[in-house]
Amino acid sequence: MPEDRIRTVLEDLERVLLRFMRHHGISHQEYRRATGLLLASIRAGEGSLLLDIFLEAQAADTGNLGRTGSPEAIEGPFYVPGAPQLSPPHILPQRPDEAGDILVFRGRVTGPEGEPVAGVELDMWQADAAGLYSNVHPGVPDWNLRGCFRADAAGWFEVRTIVPPPYEIPKGGPAGRVLAAMERHVFRPAHLHLKLRHPAYEALTSQLYFRDGLYLESDVAHAVRPDCIASLVRREGRAQLLARGLDRPFFEVRHDFVLAPRPPAPPVAGGGRLAAPPARTGPEGRRP
Repeated sequence: MPEDRIRTVLEDLERVLLRFMRHHGISHQEYRRATGLLLASIRAGEGSLLLDIFLEAQAADTGNLGRTGSPEAIEGPFYVPGAPQLSPPHILPQRPDEAGDILVFRGRVTGPEGEPVAGVELDMWQADAAGLYSNVHPGVPDWNLRGCFRADAAGWFEVRTIVPPPYEIPKGGPAGRVLAAMERHVFRPAHLHLKLRHPAYEALTSQLYFRDGLYLESDVAHAVRPDCIASLVRREGRAQLLARGLDRPFFEVRHDFVLAPRPPAPPVAGGGRLAAPPARTGPEGRRP
């Protein structure tokens, strides 16, 4: 973010918050309780959760204005970079006795003209059947249900995982106490998280929800958007099971992504380097 925009945004935020405090007559005691709540949320390991549940969806919507391709979704507080690189057939890392129904997630990644985005990387993470995330919640093996994999030359991808459940955000911590005071529930609908990356295209952060799932209309994070909902289909035919080496029914979801091309690089001066800004000079033409 350019420095002049940082200054403009922060000064406007200051004006808005001061006007809010005057309008509601916020006392010094109430102010200290509010700042204490923010600090307690961080100390409790909730990261940006308290802000994310109220504000992140609006930030994503603003970023989608004028955007081409698939809409961006919220990232949430539980993304961890550095997930394991998977080899085909792609299966998210999981415990030998991982609870939950088997899910096969497949789709295709293209550009805006339908051209395949060959080799695009998909970075995927999700909650387990208890609603817990690895590398975040205790008792879950590191990198469980987290992994990076690539689409093929035609942009097609497929990965095996489990059907995630709706889950509660931590309701015993500061964020949960705020929601309880507002008489709101603490549930998020079942979803998958993804980040898509390719050198020639803009990166995309997405979430995928399941049609007719619980809490789609009342997501605590207000993050569900129609273009991010897909249908779960139960597969139990013998041929379908044999084709994937499975001995029990599974669910399948298909969702395609469209990536926006990166804008062209800025003009460069001769020699292939960016043109240097003109030197500042003093009142007599000397460098200050």
